[in-house]
Amino acid sequence: MRGLRLARERGAYTLSVAEVKRTGAGQVALSNALRMSGSIRSGMNRVSARLASFDYPDFSEKELFASATYTLRKPGKMLRPALVFLGAQVIGRETDAFVDMAAAAELLHTASLVHDDIIDRDTVRRGVPALHARYGRETALLAGDALIAKAVSLAARYGPGVVKTVADASLDTCAGELLDYTFQRDGRMPSVREYLRIARLKNGVFMGTCSSIAATYARSRKAGRLYAFGLNLGVAFQIRDDIIEMVDAGERVRNGGAAKRSPNLVSIFERQFRIGNEEALGNAVELNNYFADRALGFVKGEKAGAELASYIDFVRIRDT
Repeated sequence: MRGLRLARERGAYTLSVAEVKRTGAGQVALSNALRMSGSIRSGMNRVSARLASFDYPDFSEKELFASATYTLRKPGKMLRPALVFLGAQVIGRETDAFVDMAAAAELLHTASLVHDDIIDRDTVRRGVPALHARYGRETALLAGDALIAKAVSLAARYGPGVVKTVADASLDTCAGELLDYTFQRDGRMPSVREYLRIARLKNGVFMGTCSSIAATYARSRKAGRLYAFGLNLGVAFQIRDDIIEMVDAGERVRNGGAAKRSPNLVSIFERQFRIGNEEALGNAVELNNYFADRALGFVKGEKAGAELASYIDFVRIRDT
């Protein structure tokens, strides 16, 4: 995509540091990057259709509908719905039964991005004006709240146990966001340990929940391993994004632009260990691969092994 050369490794697509530096591109469509069974592809198409089917009566007021669905019109990678379906496949369940749960996961993720853009004062999301830049801060806050309410409504069909599990994961996301913001507000750089705690809360817990929610609903004994898989995958994914962001930021600064305000793992390694950018980048890649390997360890021998491996390779960055 956009000139990005993808390297084949263990049958899946894996991005290298050199490729990020050369192209400045980190967005790869899941349909190109992952091995997906026909049932998962079908489920993903149904989620897209579900999200596109909302009308203004679903949100009571036309303005709330317009603002709440604004971000949904330009979808992201949809990794979290894909994880819901992958977890269902691992326990031998049909993906069609979890379309509403996968849609709820995407709504919750989208709501977190809406609120995150307000906190970080980011004005662009997925190549278009962020929701608060388009509709104003107050409307964006309410639209994010509406997306959460709609997600709860969709998840409710799976029973109170599932709703509580998703709510607990969302609380952890909020806690991680607040920790991240606190460091930014105070002008402090977190340590690597503190960064990993934030990454676990902000991203890992919810991705672990998405991976295991079908097993939780089915009361499968595989729920714990699937959760650990998703948790470690989520931390590796956060580190992947930090590496891509740092490389892109370096290019922006060299071209006269501004660097992003929030620190990421590469800059934390530089500051904490007083090392250069290349060494810090290598350390970040090593940690990314550590968590990717941990994710793989929890699902070795499971059904859908090729699909599981492709998800792991999607978040893995090679140091070549």
